[in-house]
Amino acid sequence: MEAINIRTDKTVNLIDFSWRNLKAMPVFLHNLTTDLNLQGNFIQAVPVWSFKKSRKLKRIDLSQNSLTMIERDAFGGLVELTHLDLSTNRLTTDSLPVDIFKGLISLQELAINYNYDYNENSNFQSEISIIKSLVRLRIDLSTRQHIGKCLCKLSNLQEIQISAHHGQIYSEYSFQNLKCQLIEVLIIDSVASLTPNTFISFPNLKTLRVNIKILSAAEDVIGNVFKSLKVFKGRNMTELTITGNPMRNGFVMDHPHFEVLQNICLQKLVLVGDSILGIKFRPFERYALKENCLQELIMSNNVMVDRKDDYLFVFCAFKHLKIIRIPHMIVRKRRNKRSRSAVDDLSYTVCLPKTLEQLDLHSPVKNYKCNCCQRVTFKNSKSG
Repeated sequence: MEAINIRTDKTVNLIDFSWRNLKAMPVFLHNLTTDLNLQGNFIQAVPVWSFKKSRKLKRIDLSQNSLTMIERDAFGGLVELTHLDLSTNRLTTDSLPVDIFKGLISLQELAINYNYDYNENSNFQSEISIIKSLVRLRIDLSTRQHIGKCLCKLSNLQEIQISAHHGQIYSEYSFQNLKCQLIEVLIIDSVASLTPNTFISFPNLKTLRVNIKILSAAEDVIGNVFKSLKVFKGRNMTELTITGNPMRNGFVMDHPHFEVLQNICLQKLVLVGDSILGIKFRPFERYALKENCLQELIMSNNVMVDRKDDYLFVFCAFKHLKIIRIPHMIVRKRRNKRSRSAVDDLSYTVCLPKTLEQLDLHSPVKNYKCNCCQRVTFKNSKSG
């Protein structure tokens, strides 16, 4: 193992040994480092008292290694540690000794997702529950597993990210034991589908991010996601993000989608890479004209094959919209080469709201031949 000799009376902000092909933990001599980055190596174990001469550490990143073992008291003495990232390794229940997190009295963020199904043993969540200071948690949830009641002990928990190696159908039973928490941010990965009451246990939720698992996604996954959002009717929310809907499930934003959204006071809507084929003018217009809280609309990387682009005239009807990021080209598979000149002669008029601060019009995808518009006209809502 390589000895790293850092002796200084001043605090060293960062030691960065990421992506160095390290196969074992370095041996650190006395130092006042606050941030240690060991991401992307081949480290297999964290020995006992690995950081005994780095007691001032606040952040440790051991993600994307080959960890299969963390010895007892490996993090001993790190009373100032606030962030610990053990994600994307090969950890199992047997890799982590009892009381592995004991003594981490300042830990606010723990990332231990994308490992080897360690939570098949319910005792593992009990180990996490002793970290009373925890605010943000990233954890795996395997098939047939659910969040245990023991996490109710984490009275400061505000944000949780649920990951899985395979597509999951989440339901109210997945999260029913989180009713005791005041969770404000929920991130769920590897979504195959959702049941209507999936989020009923989150009365204080402000931010929801749903990442769909492309290969496992159900045919009606988008419809089910929007149905699950009905539980937020009448609520104020900061952000709703839905990503990863596969091309085979391409859909048009229509009345059922906007009907759900108009019942939520939503500030930021992100629909990125969701295979949106188009936006229906009338439902979108009704959503814009009805009182809403939308300030940011992100719809990047969608295949807008709908022949009509009249939804671009709706933006000026929004009263609070500040940021817009949308495709500005309509994509078609060109079947008749003789019609090329007529098809390529496109122009667009975008009606902008008075509140707008940022506008991003971009090409949606690279997989298809795109018809570039020759002229884009920006019309401010002040001009009628």
